[in-house]
Amino acid sequence: MGRGIQTQPCSQFLVPLQFPLMSSLFNLLGPRKAFDGGLFLPDHKSVTSRRAVELLRVDGPLHVPLTVRQDLKTEPNVRVGDRVLKGERLSNSTSHESIATHAPTSGKIVELSRAWTTQDGYLPCAVLEPDGREEALPQHQGWEDESLIVQLAEHGVMCSEPRAPLHSVIKEAVAAGVTDLIVNAMETEPYLTADLRMLVEEHGRIIDVTCELADALGVSRAILALPFRHRRVVKRMEAEAHGRYVEIAAMANPYPQCQPLVLVKALLDCEIAPGGRVLDKGVIVLPLAAVVQAAEALLDDRPITHTVMTVAGDAVERAGTYRVAIGTPMRHLAERVGLVGRVAKAVCGGPLTGLAMGHEEAVVTATTKALLLFSETEPSIPVPCIHCGWCVEDCPVGIDPPSLMQLESKPNCTNLEMSHLKACLDCGLCSYVCPAQLPLGETIHRTRTRFEQQREPACLT
Repeated sequence: MGRGIQTQPCSQFLVPLQFPLMSSLFNLLGPRKAFDGGLFLPDHKSVTSRRAVELLRVDGPLHVPLTVRQDLKTEPNVRVGDRVLKGERLSNSTSHESIATHAPTSGKIVELSRAWTTQDGYLPCAVLEPDGREEALPQHQGWEDESLIVQLAEHGVMCSEPRAPLHSVIKEAVAAGVTDLIVNAMETEPYLTADLRMLVEEHGRIIDVTCELADALGVSRAILALPFRHRRVVKRMEAEAHGRYVEIAAMANPYPQCQPLVLVKALLDCEIAPGGRVLDKGVIVLPLAAVVQAAEALLDDRPITHTVMTVAGDAVERAGTYRVAIGTPMRHLAERVGLVGRVAKAVCGGPLTGLAMGHEEAVVTATTKALLLFSETEPSIPVPCIHCGWCVEDCPVGIDPPSLMQLESKPNCTNLEMSHLKACLDCGLCSYVCPAQLPLGETIHRTRTRFEQQREPACLT
């Protein structure tokens, strides 16, 4: 259901590019070559990037989803009236691919209901009323005999891209015979700072767990990719990785350098066919957030009950990076960080790839990256294409968005046109640069989805 929800980029909240000369030169003169196309966007990170991650204490009922994805079924492990401890299982996995969910704090289960998530719609949930004691389960003592895969599964570690349990992603990568591991800490989308704060505050743990994951995958090379512009962070990571198994790749950060396919091209000069996966080239790309969650599971023996996310936007009083309990209603989160006025638009995720929140009861999940709140929104008034060519020039994969947009009115498409649709990264950059304000990226995504659904029955017969 998540892919059916329309992506609503909030590019109108990004001011025109105005970089000081030296800042631009430092970005452009990084030691790593970037990709063709892309754009240096205004980052809007000056406030949140300097503030340490703050733990947002639980205040009010949590609506904790009992499964991490619509198709990964679980069984409830609690009943109404049960008292649970922090870290206690709220659900049990019913297959080798699904994972259990855990209580973010101690308290009482007051209801078994449904919670709205921006990516999956309604999911079964347990409503947990905190008791304020923060009593936790004792730590497990027997992990020495358990495999890394088992530990990740038992602790409920999720990966945001691909959006699947991390143990399943690793098993698939091992089966594919991957030879390269890339940890993606680029975070080139505006406003987002969770990865940067993790690099600053948990640099040693990140290197430790990257080595553990590389060993479990059996890869011959492990690379941590991060923006060259944060030179102090780069030097710190290089010092931490000295003599270790991890190579630090400092890169220029034009958007969408954070996209896995673009990152593989820039780092390894490896072309991936339209619709293909990085696994097809023997590479696995893991987001930094998944590595940080793995550190909690492997090093701290803590199940995943919180996520580190950015809360920002001109309507936010205390913009920053927060550690938020899974199941926290977004509305309560907004109230906790403070608002400076009415919220005209709320976006879950980044401004170019996030989803507009049209549901007041949406909750935080394990893969929530950001909550962006804006007080003003300018109506988009599209006009006919003026053939400026900006979208083609900046497209990181070199497709022609206006011609693909015209496919929306056609009943079907050719194999060549379908390959171009599949080549789209859904980065939203074409919509952002379009002076005619055409919804290029959204239309391409919607058209591709329709044609894929039309072809599925034919593939099954």
